[in-house]
Amino acid sequence: MKKGLSKGVTGLIAASFVVSGVSYTNSAASAASPFKDVKVGGWADKHITKLALQGILKGGTGSASGTFSPANKVTRQEAVIIALRFMGVTDEIKPSDVLVFPSALVIKEDYKPYIKLAVQKKILLIDEEVALAEKEKGKEWGSSPATREWMAKLLVRAIGKEEPAKAVAGQASSFADDAQIDAQLKGYVNYAVSTGLVTGVTGNKFDPAGAVTREMASTLFSRAQTNMSVAYSGQVTGALVSSSGSKVTLLHSDGSVKEYTLSPSASVYSFQSEQTSDISKLVPYGEVVMISNSDGTIGYVEQTSETPKVKNYEGSIILISEAQNKLTVSINGEPKTYSYDAQTLTAKDINGQVLKIADLPLNVPVKLGVDISTESKLLSLTLSKAVTNKTGAGTVEAWKVADLSLQVKDAAGNSETYPVASNAAIKHTDGTSYTFDQLAAGDAISYEVKMGSVTSITITKKMQPPITGVLNLVDKAGKTIQYRVNNELGAKDLADSVIVKLEGMSGVTLDDLFKGDTVSMTLNEAGKVSVITITSRSVSFLNGVTVSNYLPDDNTLIVTDSTNKKVPLILSESTRFDLNGTVITQREAANYIAKGKKVNVGYTNSNAAYVSIVSQYTGTILENNVTARTLKLSLDTTNSVTLSYSTYVPIVDVYGQTSATYLDLRVGDKVTAIMDYVTQDKVISVQLQKTVQFDLVSTDLTGNRLRAKRSDGVVEDWSLTGLTLPIVNEKEEPLSLTTLNQSGATLLNVTFKGKSPIKVKAIATTYGRVSAVNTANSSIDVVNSAGNVVTKSFQSTPTVMRNGTVIGSLSSVKADDRVEIRLDDNDRPIIDIIPAVNKKYLNNNADTLFVQRASLNENNTYLLHSQVYIHQGTKTLTFADLKNNDDIILYVLRGKVIEIAK
Repeated sequence: MKKGLSKGVTGLIAASFVVSGVSYTNSAASAASPFKDVKVGGWADKHITKLALQGILKGGTGSASGTFSPANKVTRQEAVIIALRFMGVTDEIKPSDVLVFPSALVIKEDYKPYIKLAVQKKILLIDEEVALAEKEKGKEWGSSPATREWMAKLLVRAIGKEEPAKAVAGQASSFADDAQIDAQLKGYVNYAVSTGLVTGVTGNKFDPAGAVTREMASTLFSRAQTNMSVAYSGQVTGALVSSSGSKVTLLHSDGSVKEYTLSPSASVYSFQSEQTSDISKLVPYGEVVMISNSDGTIGYVEQTSETPKVKNYEGSIILISEAQNKLTVSINGEPKTYSYDAQTLTAKDINGQVLKIADLPLNVPVKLGVDISTESKLLSLTLSKAVTNKTGAGTVEAWKVADLSLQVKDAAGNSETYPVASNAAIKHTDGTSYTFDQLAAGDAISYEVKMGSVTSITITKKMQPPITGVLNLVDKAGKTIQYRVNNELGAKDLADSVIVKLEGMSGVTLDDLFKGDTVSMTLNEAGKVSVITITSRSVSFLNGVTVSNYLPDDNTLIVTDSTNKKVPLILSESTRFDLNGTVITQREAANYIAKGKKVNVGYTNSNAAYVSIVSQYTGTILENNVTARTLKLSLDTTNSVTLSYSTYVPIVDVYGQTSATYLDLRVGDKVTAIMDYVTQDKVISVQLQKTVQFDLVSTDLTGNRLRAKRSDGVVEDWSLTGLTLPIVNEKEEPLSLTTLNQSGATLLNVTFKGKSPIKVKAIATTYGRVSAVNTANSSIDVVNSAGNVVTKSFQSTPTVMRNGTVIGSLSSVKADDRVEIRLDDNDRPIIDIIPAVNKKYLNNNADTLFVQRASLNENNTYLLHSQVYIHQGTKTLTFADLKNNDDIILYVLRGKVIEIAK
């Protein structure tokens, strides 16, 4: 779109137009559902996103910032501005020109320059609109809603199809309300419908007088862009050469190849799709349109054609001229020379290993992808063989025997996948030979890769296979579990923190295990049971049944299920009773078990295994209707429940907030709704589940306590004695307090239910100097204080930050930057660039560094990290090597100096 408006016009209207669609803020909306009141994945989401970035439709400002008001009606004068923006002609407005409108056309003063231009462009005819205004006595022409038939006329004229529309004006449409369409507008409606610009509504009707909403207008003008060729600002088109991580490379029609940075929140759409996709799902070399955000990153990508813009050839490399960026290939015995862009050429071996041009071997068969328009620019190159040779060590993450595909994670947490040669040897360090099917996920191995395939594997530590059996007894006091395998009794010790899993249930504990359950038990390195998965059980369940009769003296409970069938149950000493997940006695349970009350029961034959009083629901908020005072929760993938608030405002518990109310509950929040114990039909309190990232302060193994500090400095001290608080690593594997202390983790992601912690996840961090950034592979090489290079690969696009502000994507990271790599509280990868602080050394003590002040108000005191790295170049120093007035560079991480460079 031609950029800019006349300053006079801009100044005149900027203050008066807000959510109406004519707000003249220059900041582009962010991508990926840019407005909080637009349903993600909704029918208009794609079109709103596109038109928002193109500047055709805008959101609100001030208190309405971040909203789009999709259901608001579009007035005629607003529709005209949208059409002019769509046509890309708003820079032709001349506010100084005088145009006198007939008195029948009531138009806001600020809109008149636009209406004038619309008349000049013949998308509006004065006589037509005057006649329309005179028919609508008592209404203002400009502020009246644009109808569907009137918008069809405006849209058809905006794309220059007036004559084809006139040619079909005498035809009847197939709509049931055809007679209601204005005869003078029928041609426009017929043409718009026949070309797919406009569709009918439910019941085979067109609804000609129906008002057009903002989301409808977005869809209409978005789809109409296939009939227009407008160079909107920030929009580019081309063939998709490659996409890797946050980088997208396009081949443009002029033969140039350019790389663009994809926003982490970009909306990506496959060909003819209305739902967002992943950039990797787009067809390579098909045509795409991309629109940028205000920061220059790409916020919208749509594949407009899947027809490749590339020709494929096969041949052998015979000459590489790096200085000239040229490569010569023998194709059917004839030499052919291609030019290439070293920054964008995708060169890989047969296994997908990215190669440098200098590493390409000669006289090796290759497959080439060449620009179809020039037939001289090389876009991709794939060797028909592997060139990787290396040795490595790590843990088997996945092993597919049928495909001979091995995935290994190294000590730094990086995963790589290799094909395994069919004759590869597998041995244990003790000399025992293994077959392919004896290698398992979890095995620690060393391996050798030759020409891209694993040729040998040595198992350094065998993963203990899980034990599957029938549960006999759980001794929580003695920390043991008894089970039967093939009717033979066995026993194992329990780990300090045992995770119990049962599909479809959350918050499962050892108390939920029953004799006769079939279980699979995973052992930790010490041979203790760390995970128990219930694979099938002898206990049947009835949820939400109604108490029909309770006879405590006879130890009998009769419940009625959803089919009105009465089920008698026998209670015994082994029957477990609980309230809100807390085990209670049968005497205490009697206070809640009465005729008409709702309970959940588990039973074997007629014997009750447990009785749970239904007084809470845990799920994800689907709707919080503050008017009707109802809360709709999704309990799982198939079940939902709508709950009513109590007469009084329900208590809302949110960690870190002291005055939360039900107004703070949002769709998508995971919550536990506590019901009134007496009636069981009203929500009296809501506990919000949220995860907060803490710094690990200390572990007290003797006192069984854990201390952690929030980003705002608040320190929490949790006693783990008597508290069910599982501690896990990033793979959700259980950790004891001892192993947490030994893990070297510095961050904790603590999940709270209300104000109570329910899970602690240890988060590993990597700090060091960046030695290389590979945007194509979405990886980064970091040199740590020991001088070792650690490669961190990212499965999802990392967020790059500096001083707490998001600054871009992986391409924002440069060599020699100091970075910390970690996961945030939502388990998303973060690269935090640590800025350099230049100071002059003064002195220090055990935990504090003092620097010279450049001014009286300057801070000269810094806390020292316990593992502060002091160096000069690659030489490691101590504080004894620093002298008064030495120039030093500090790198401060979370309030403490982690590195000092002299």
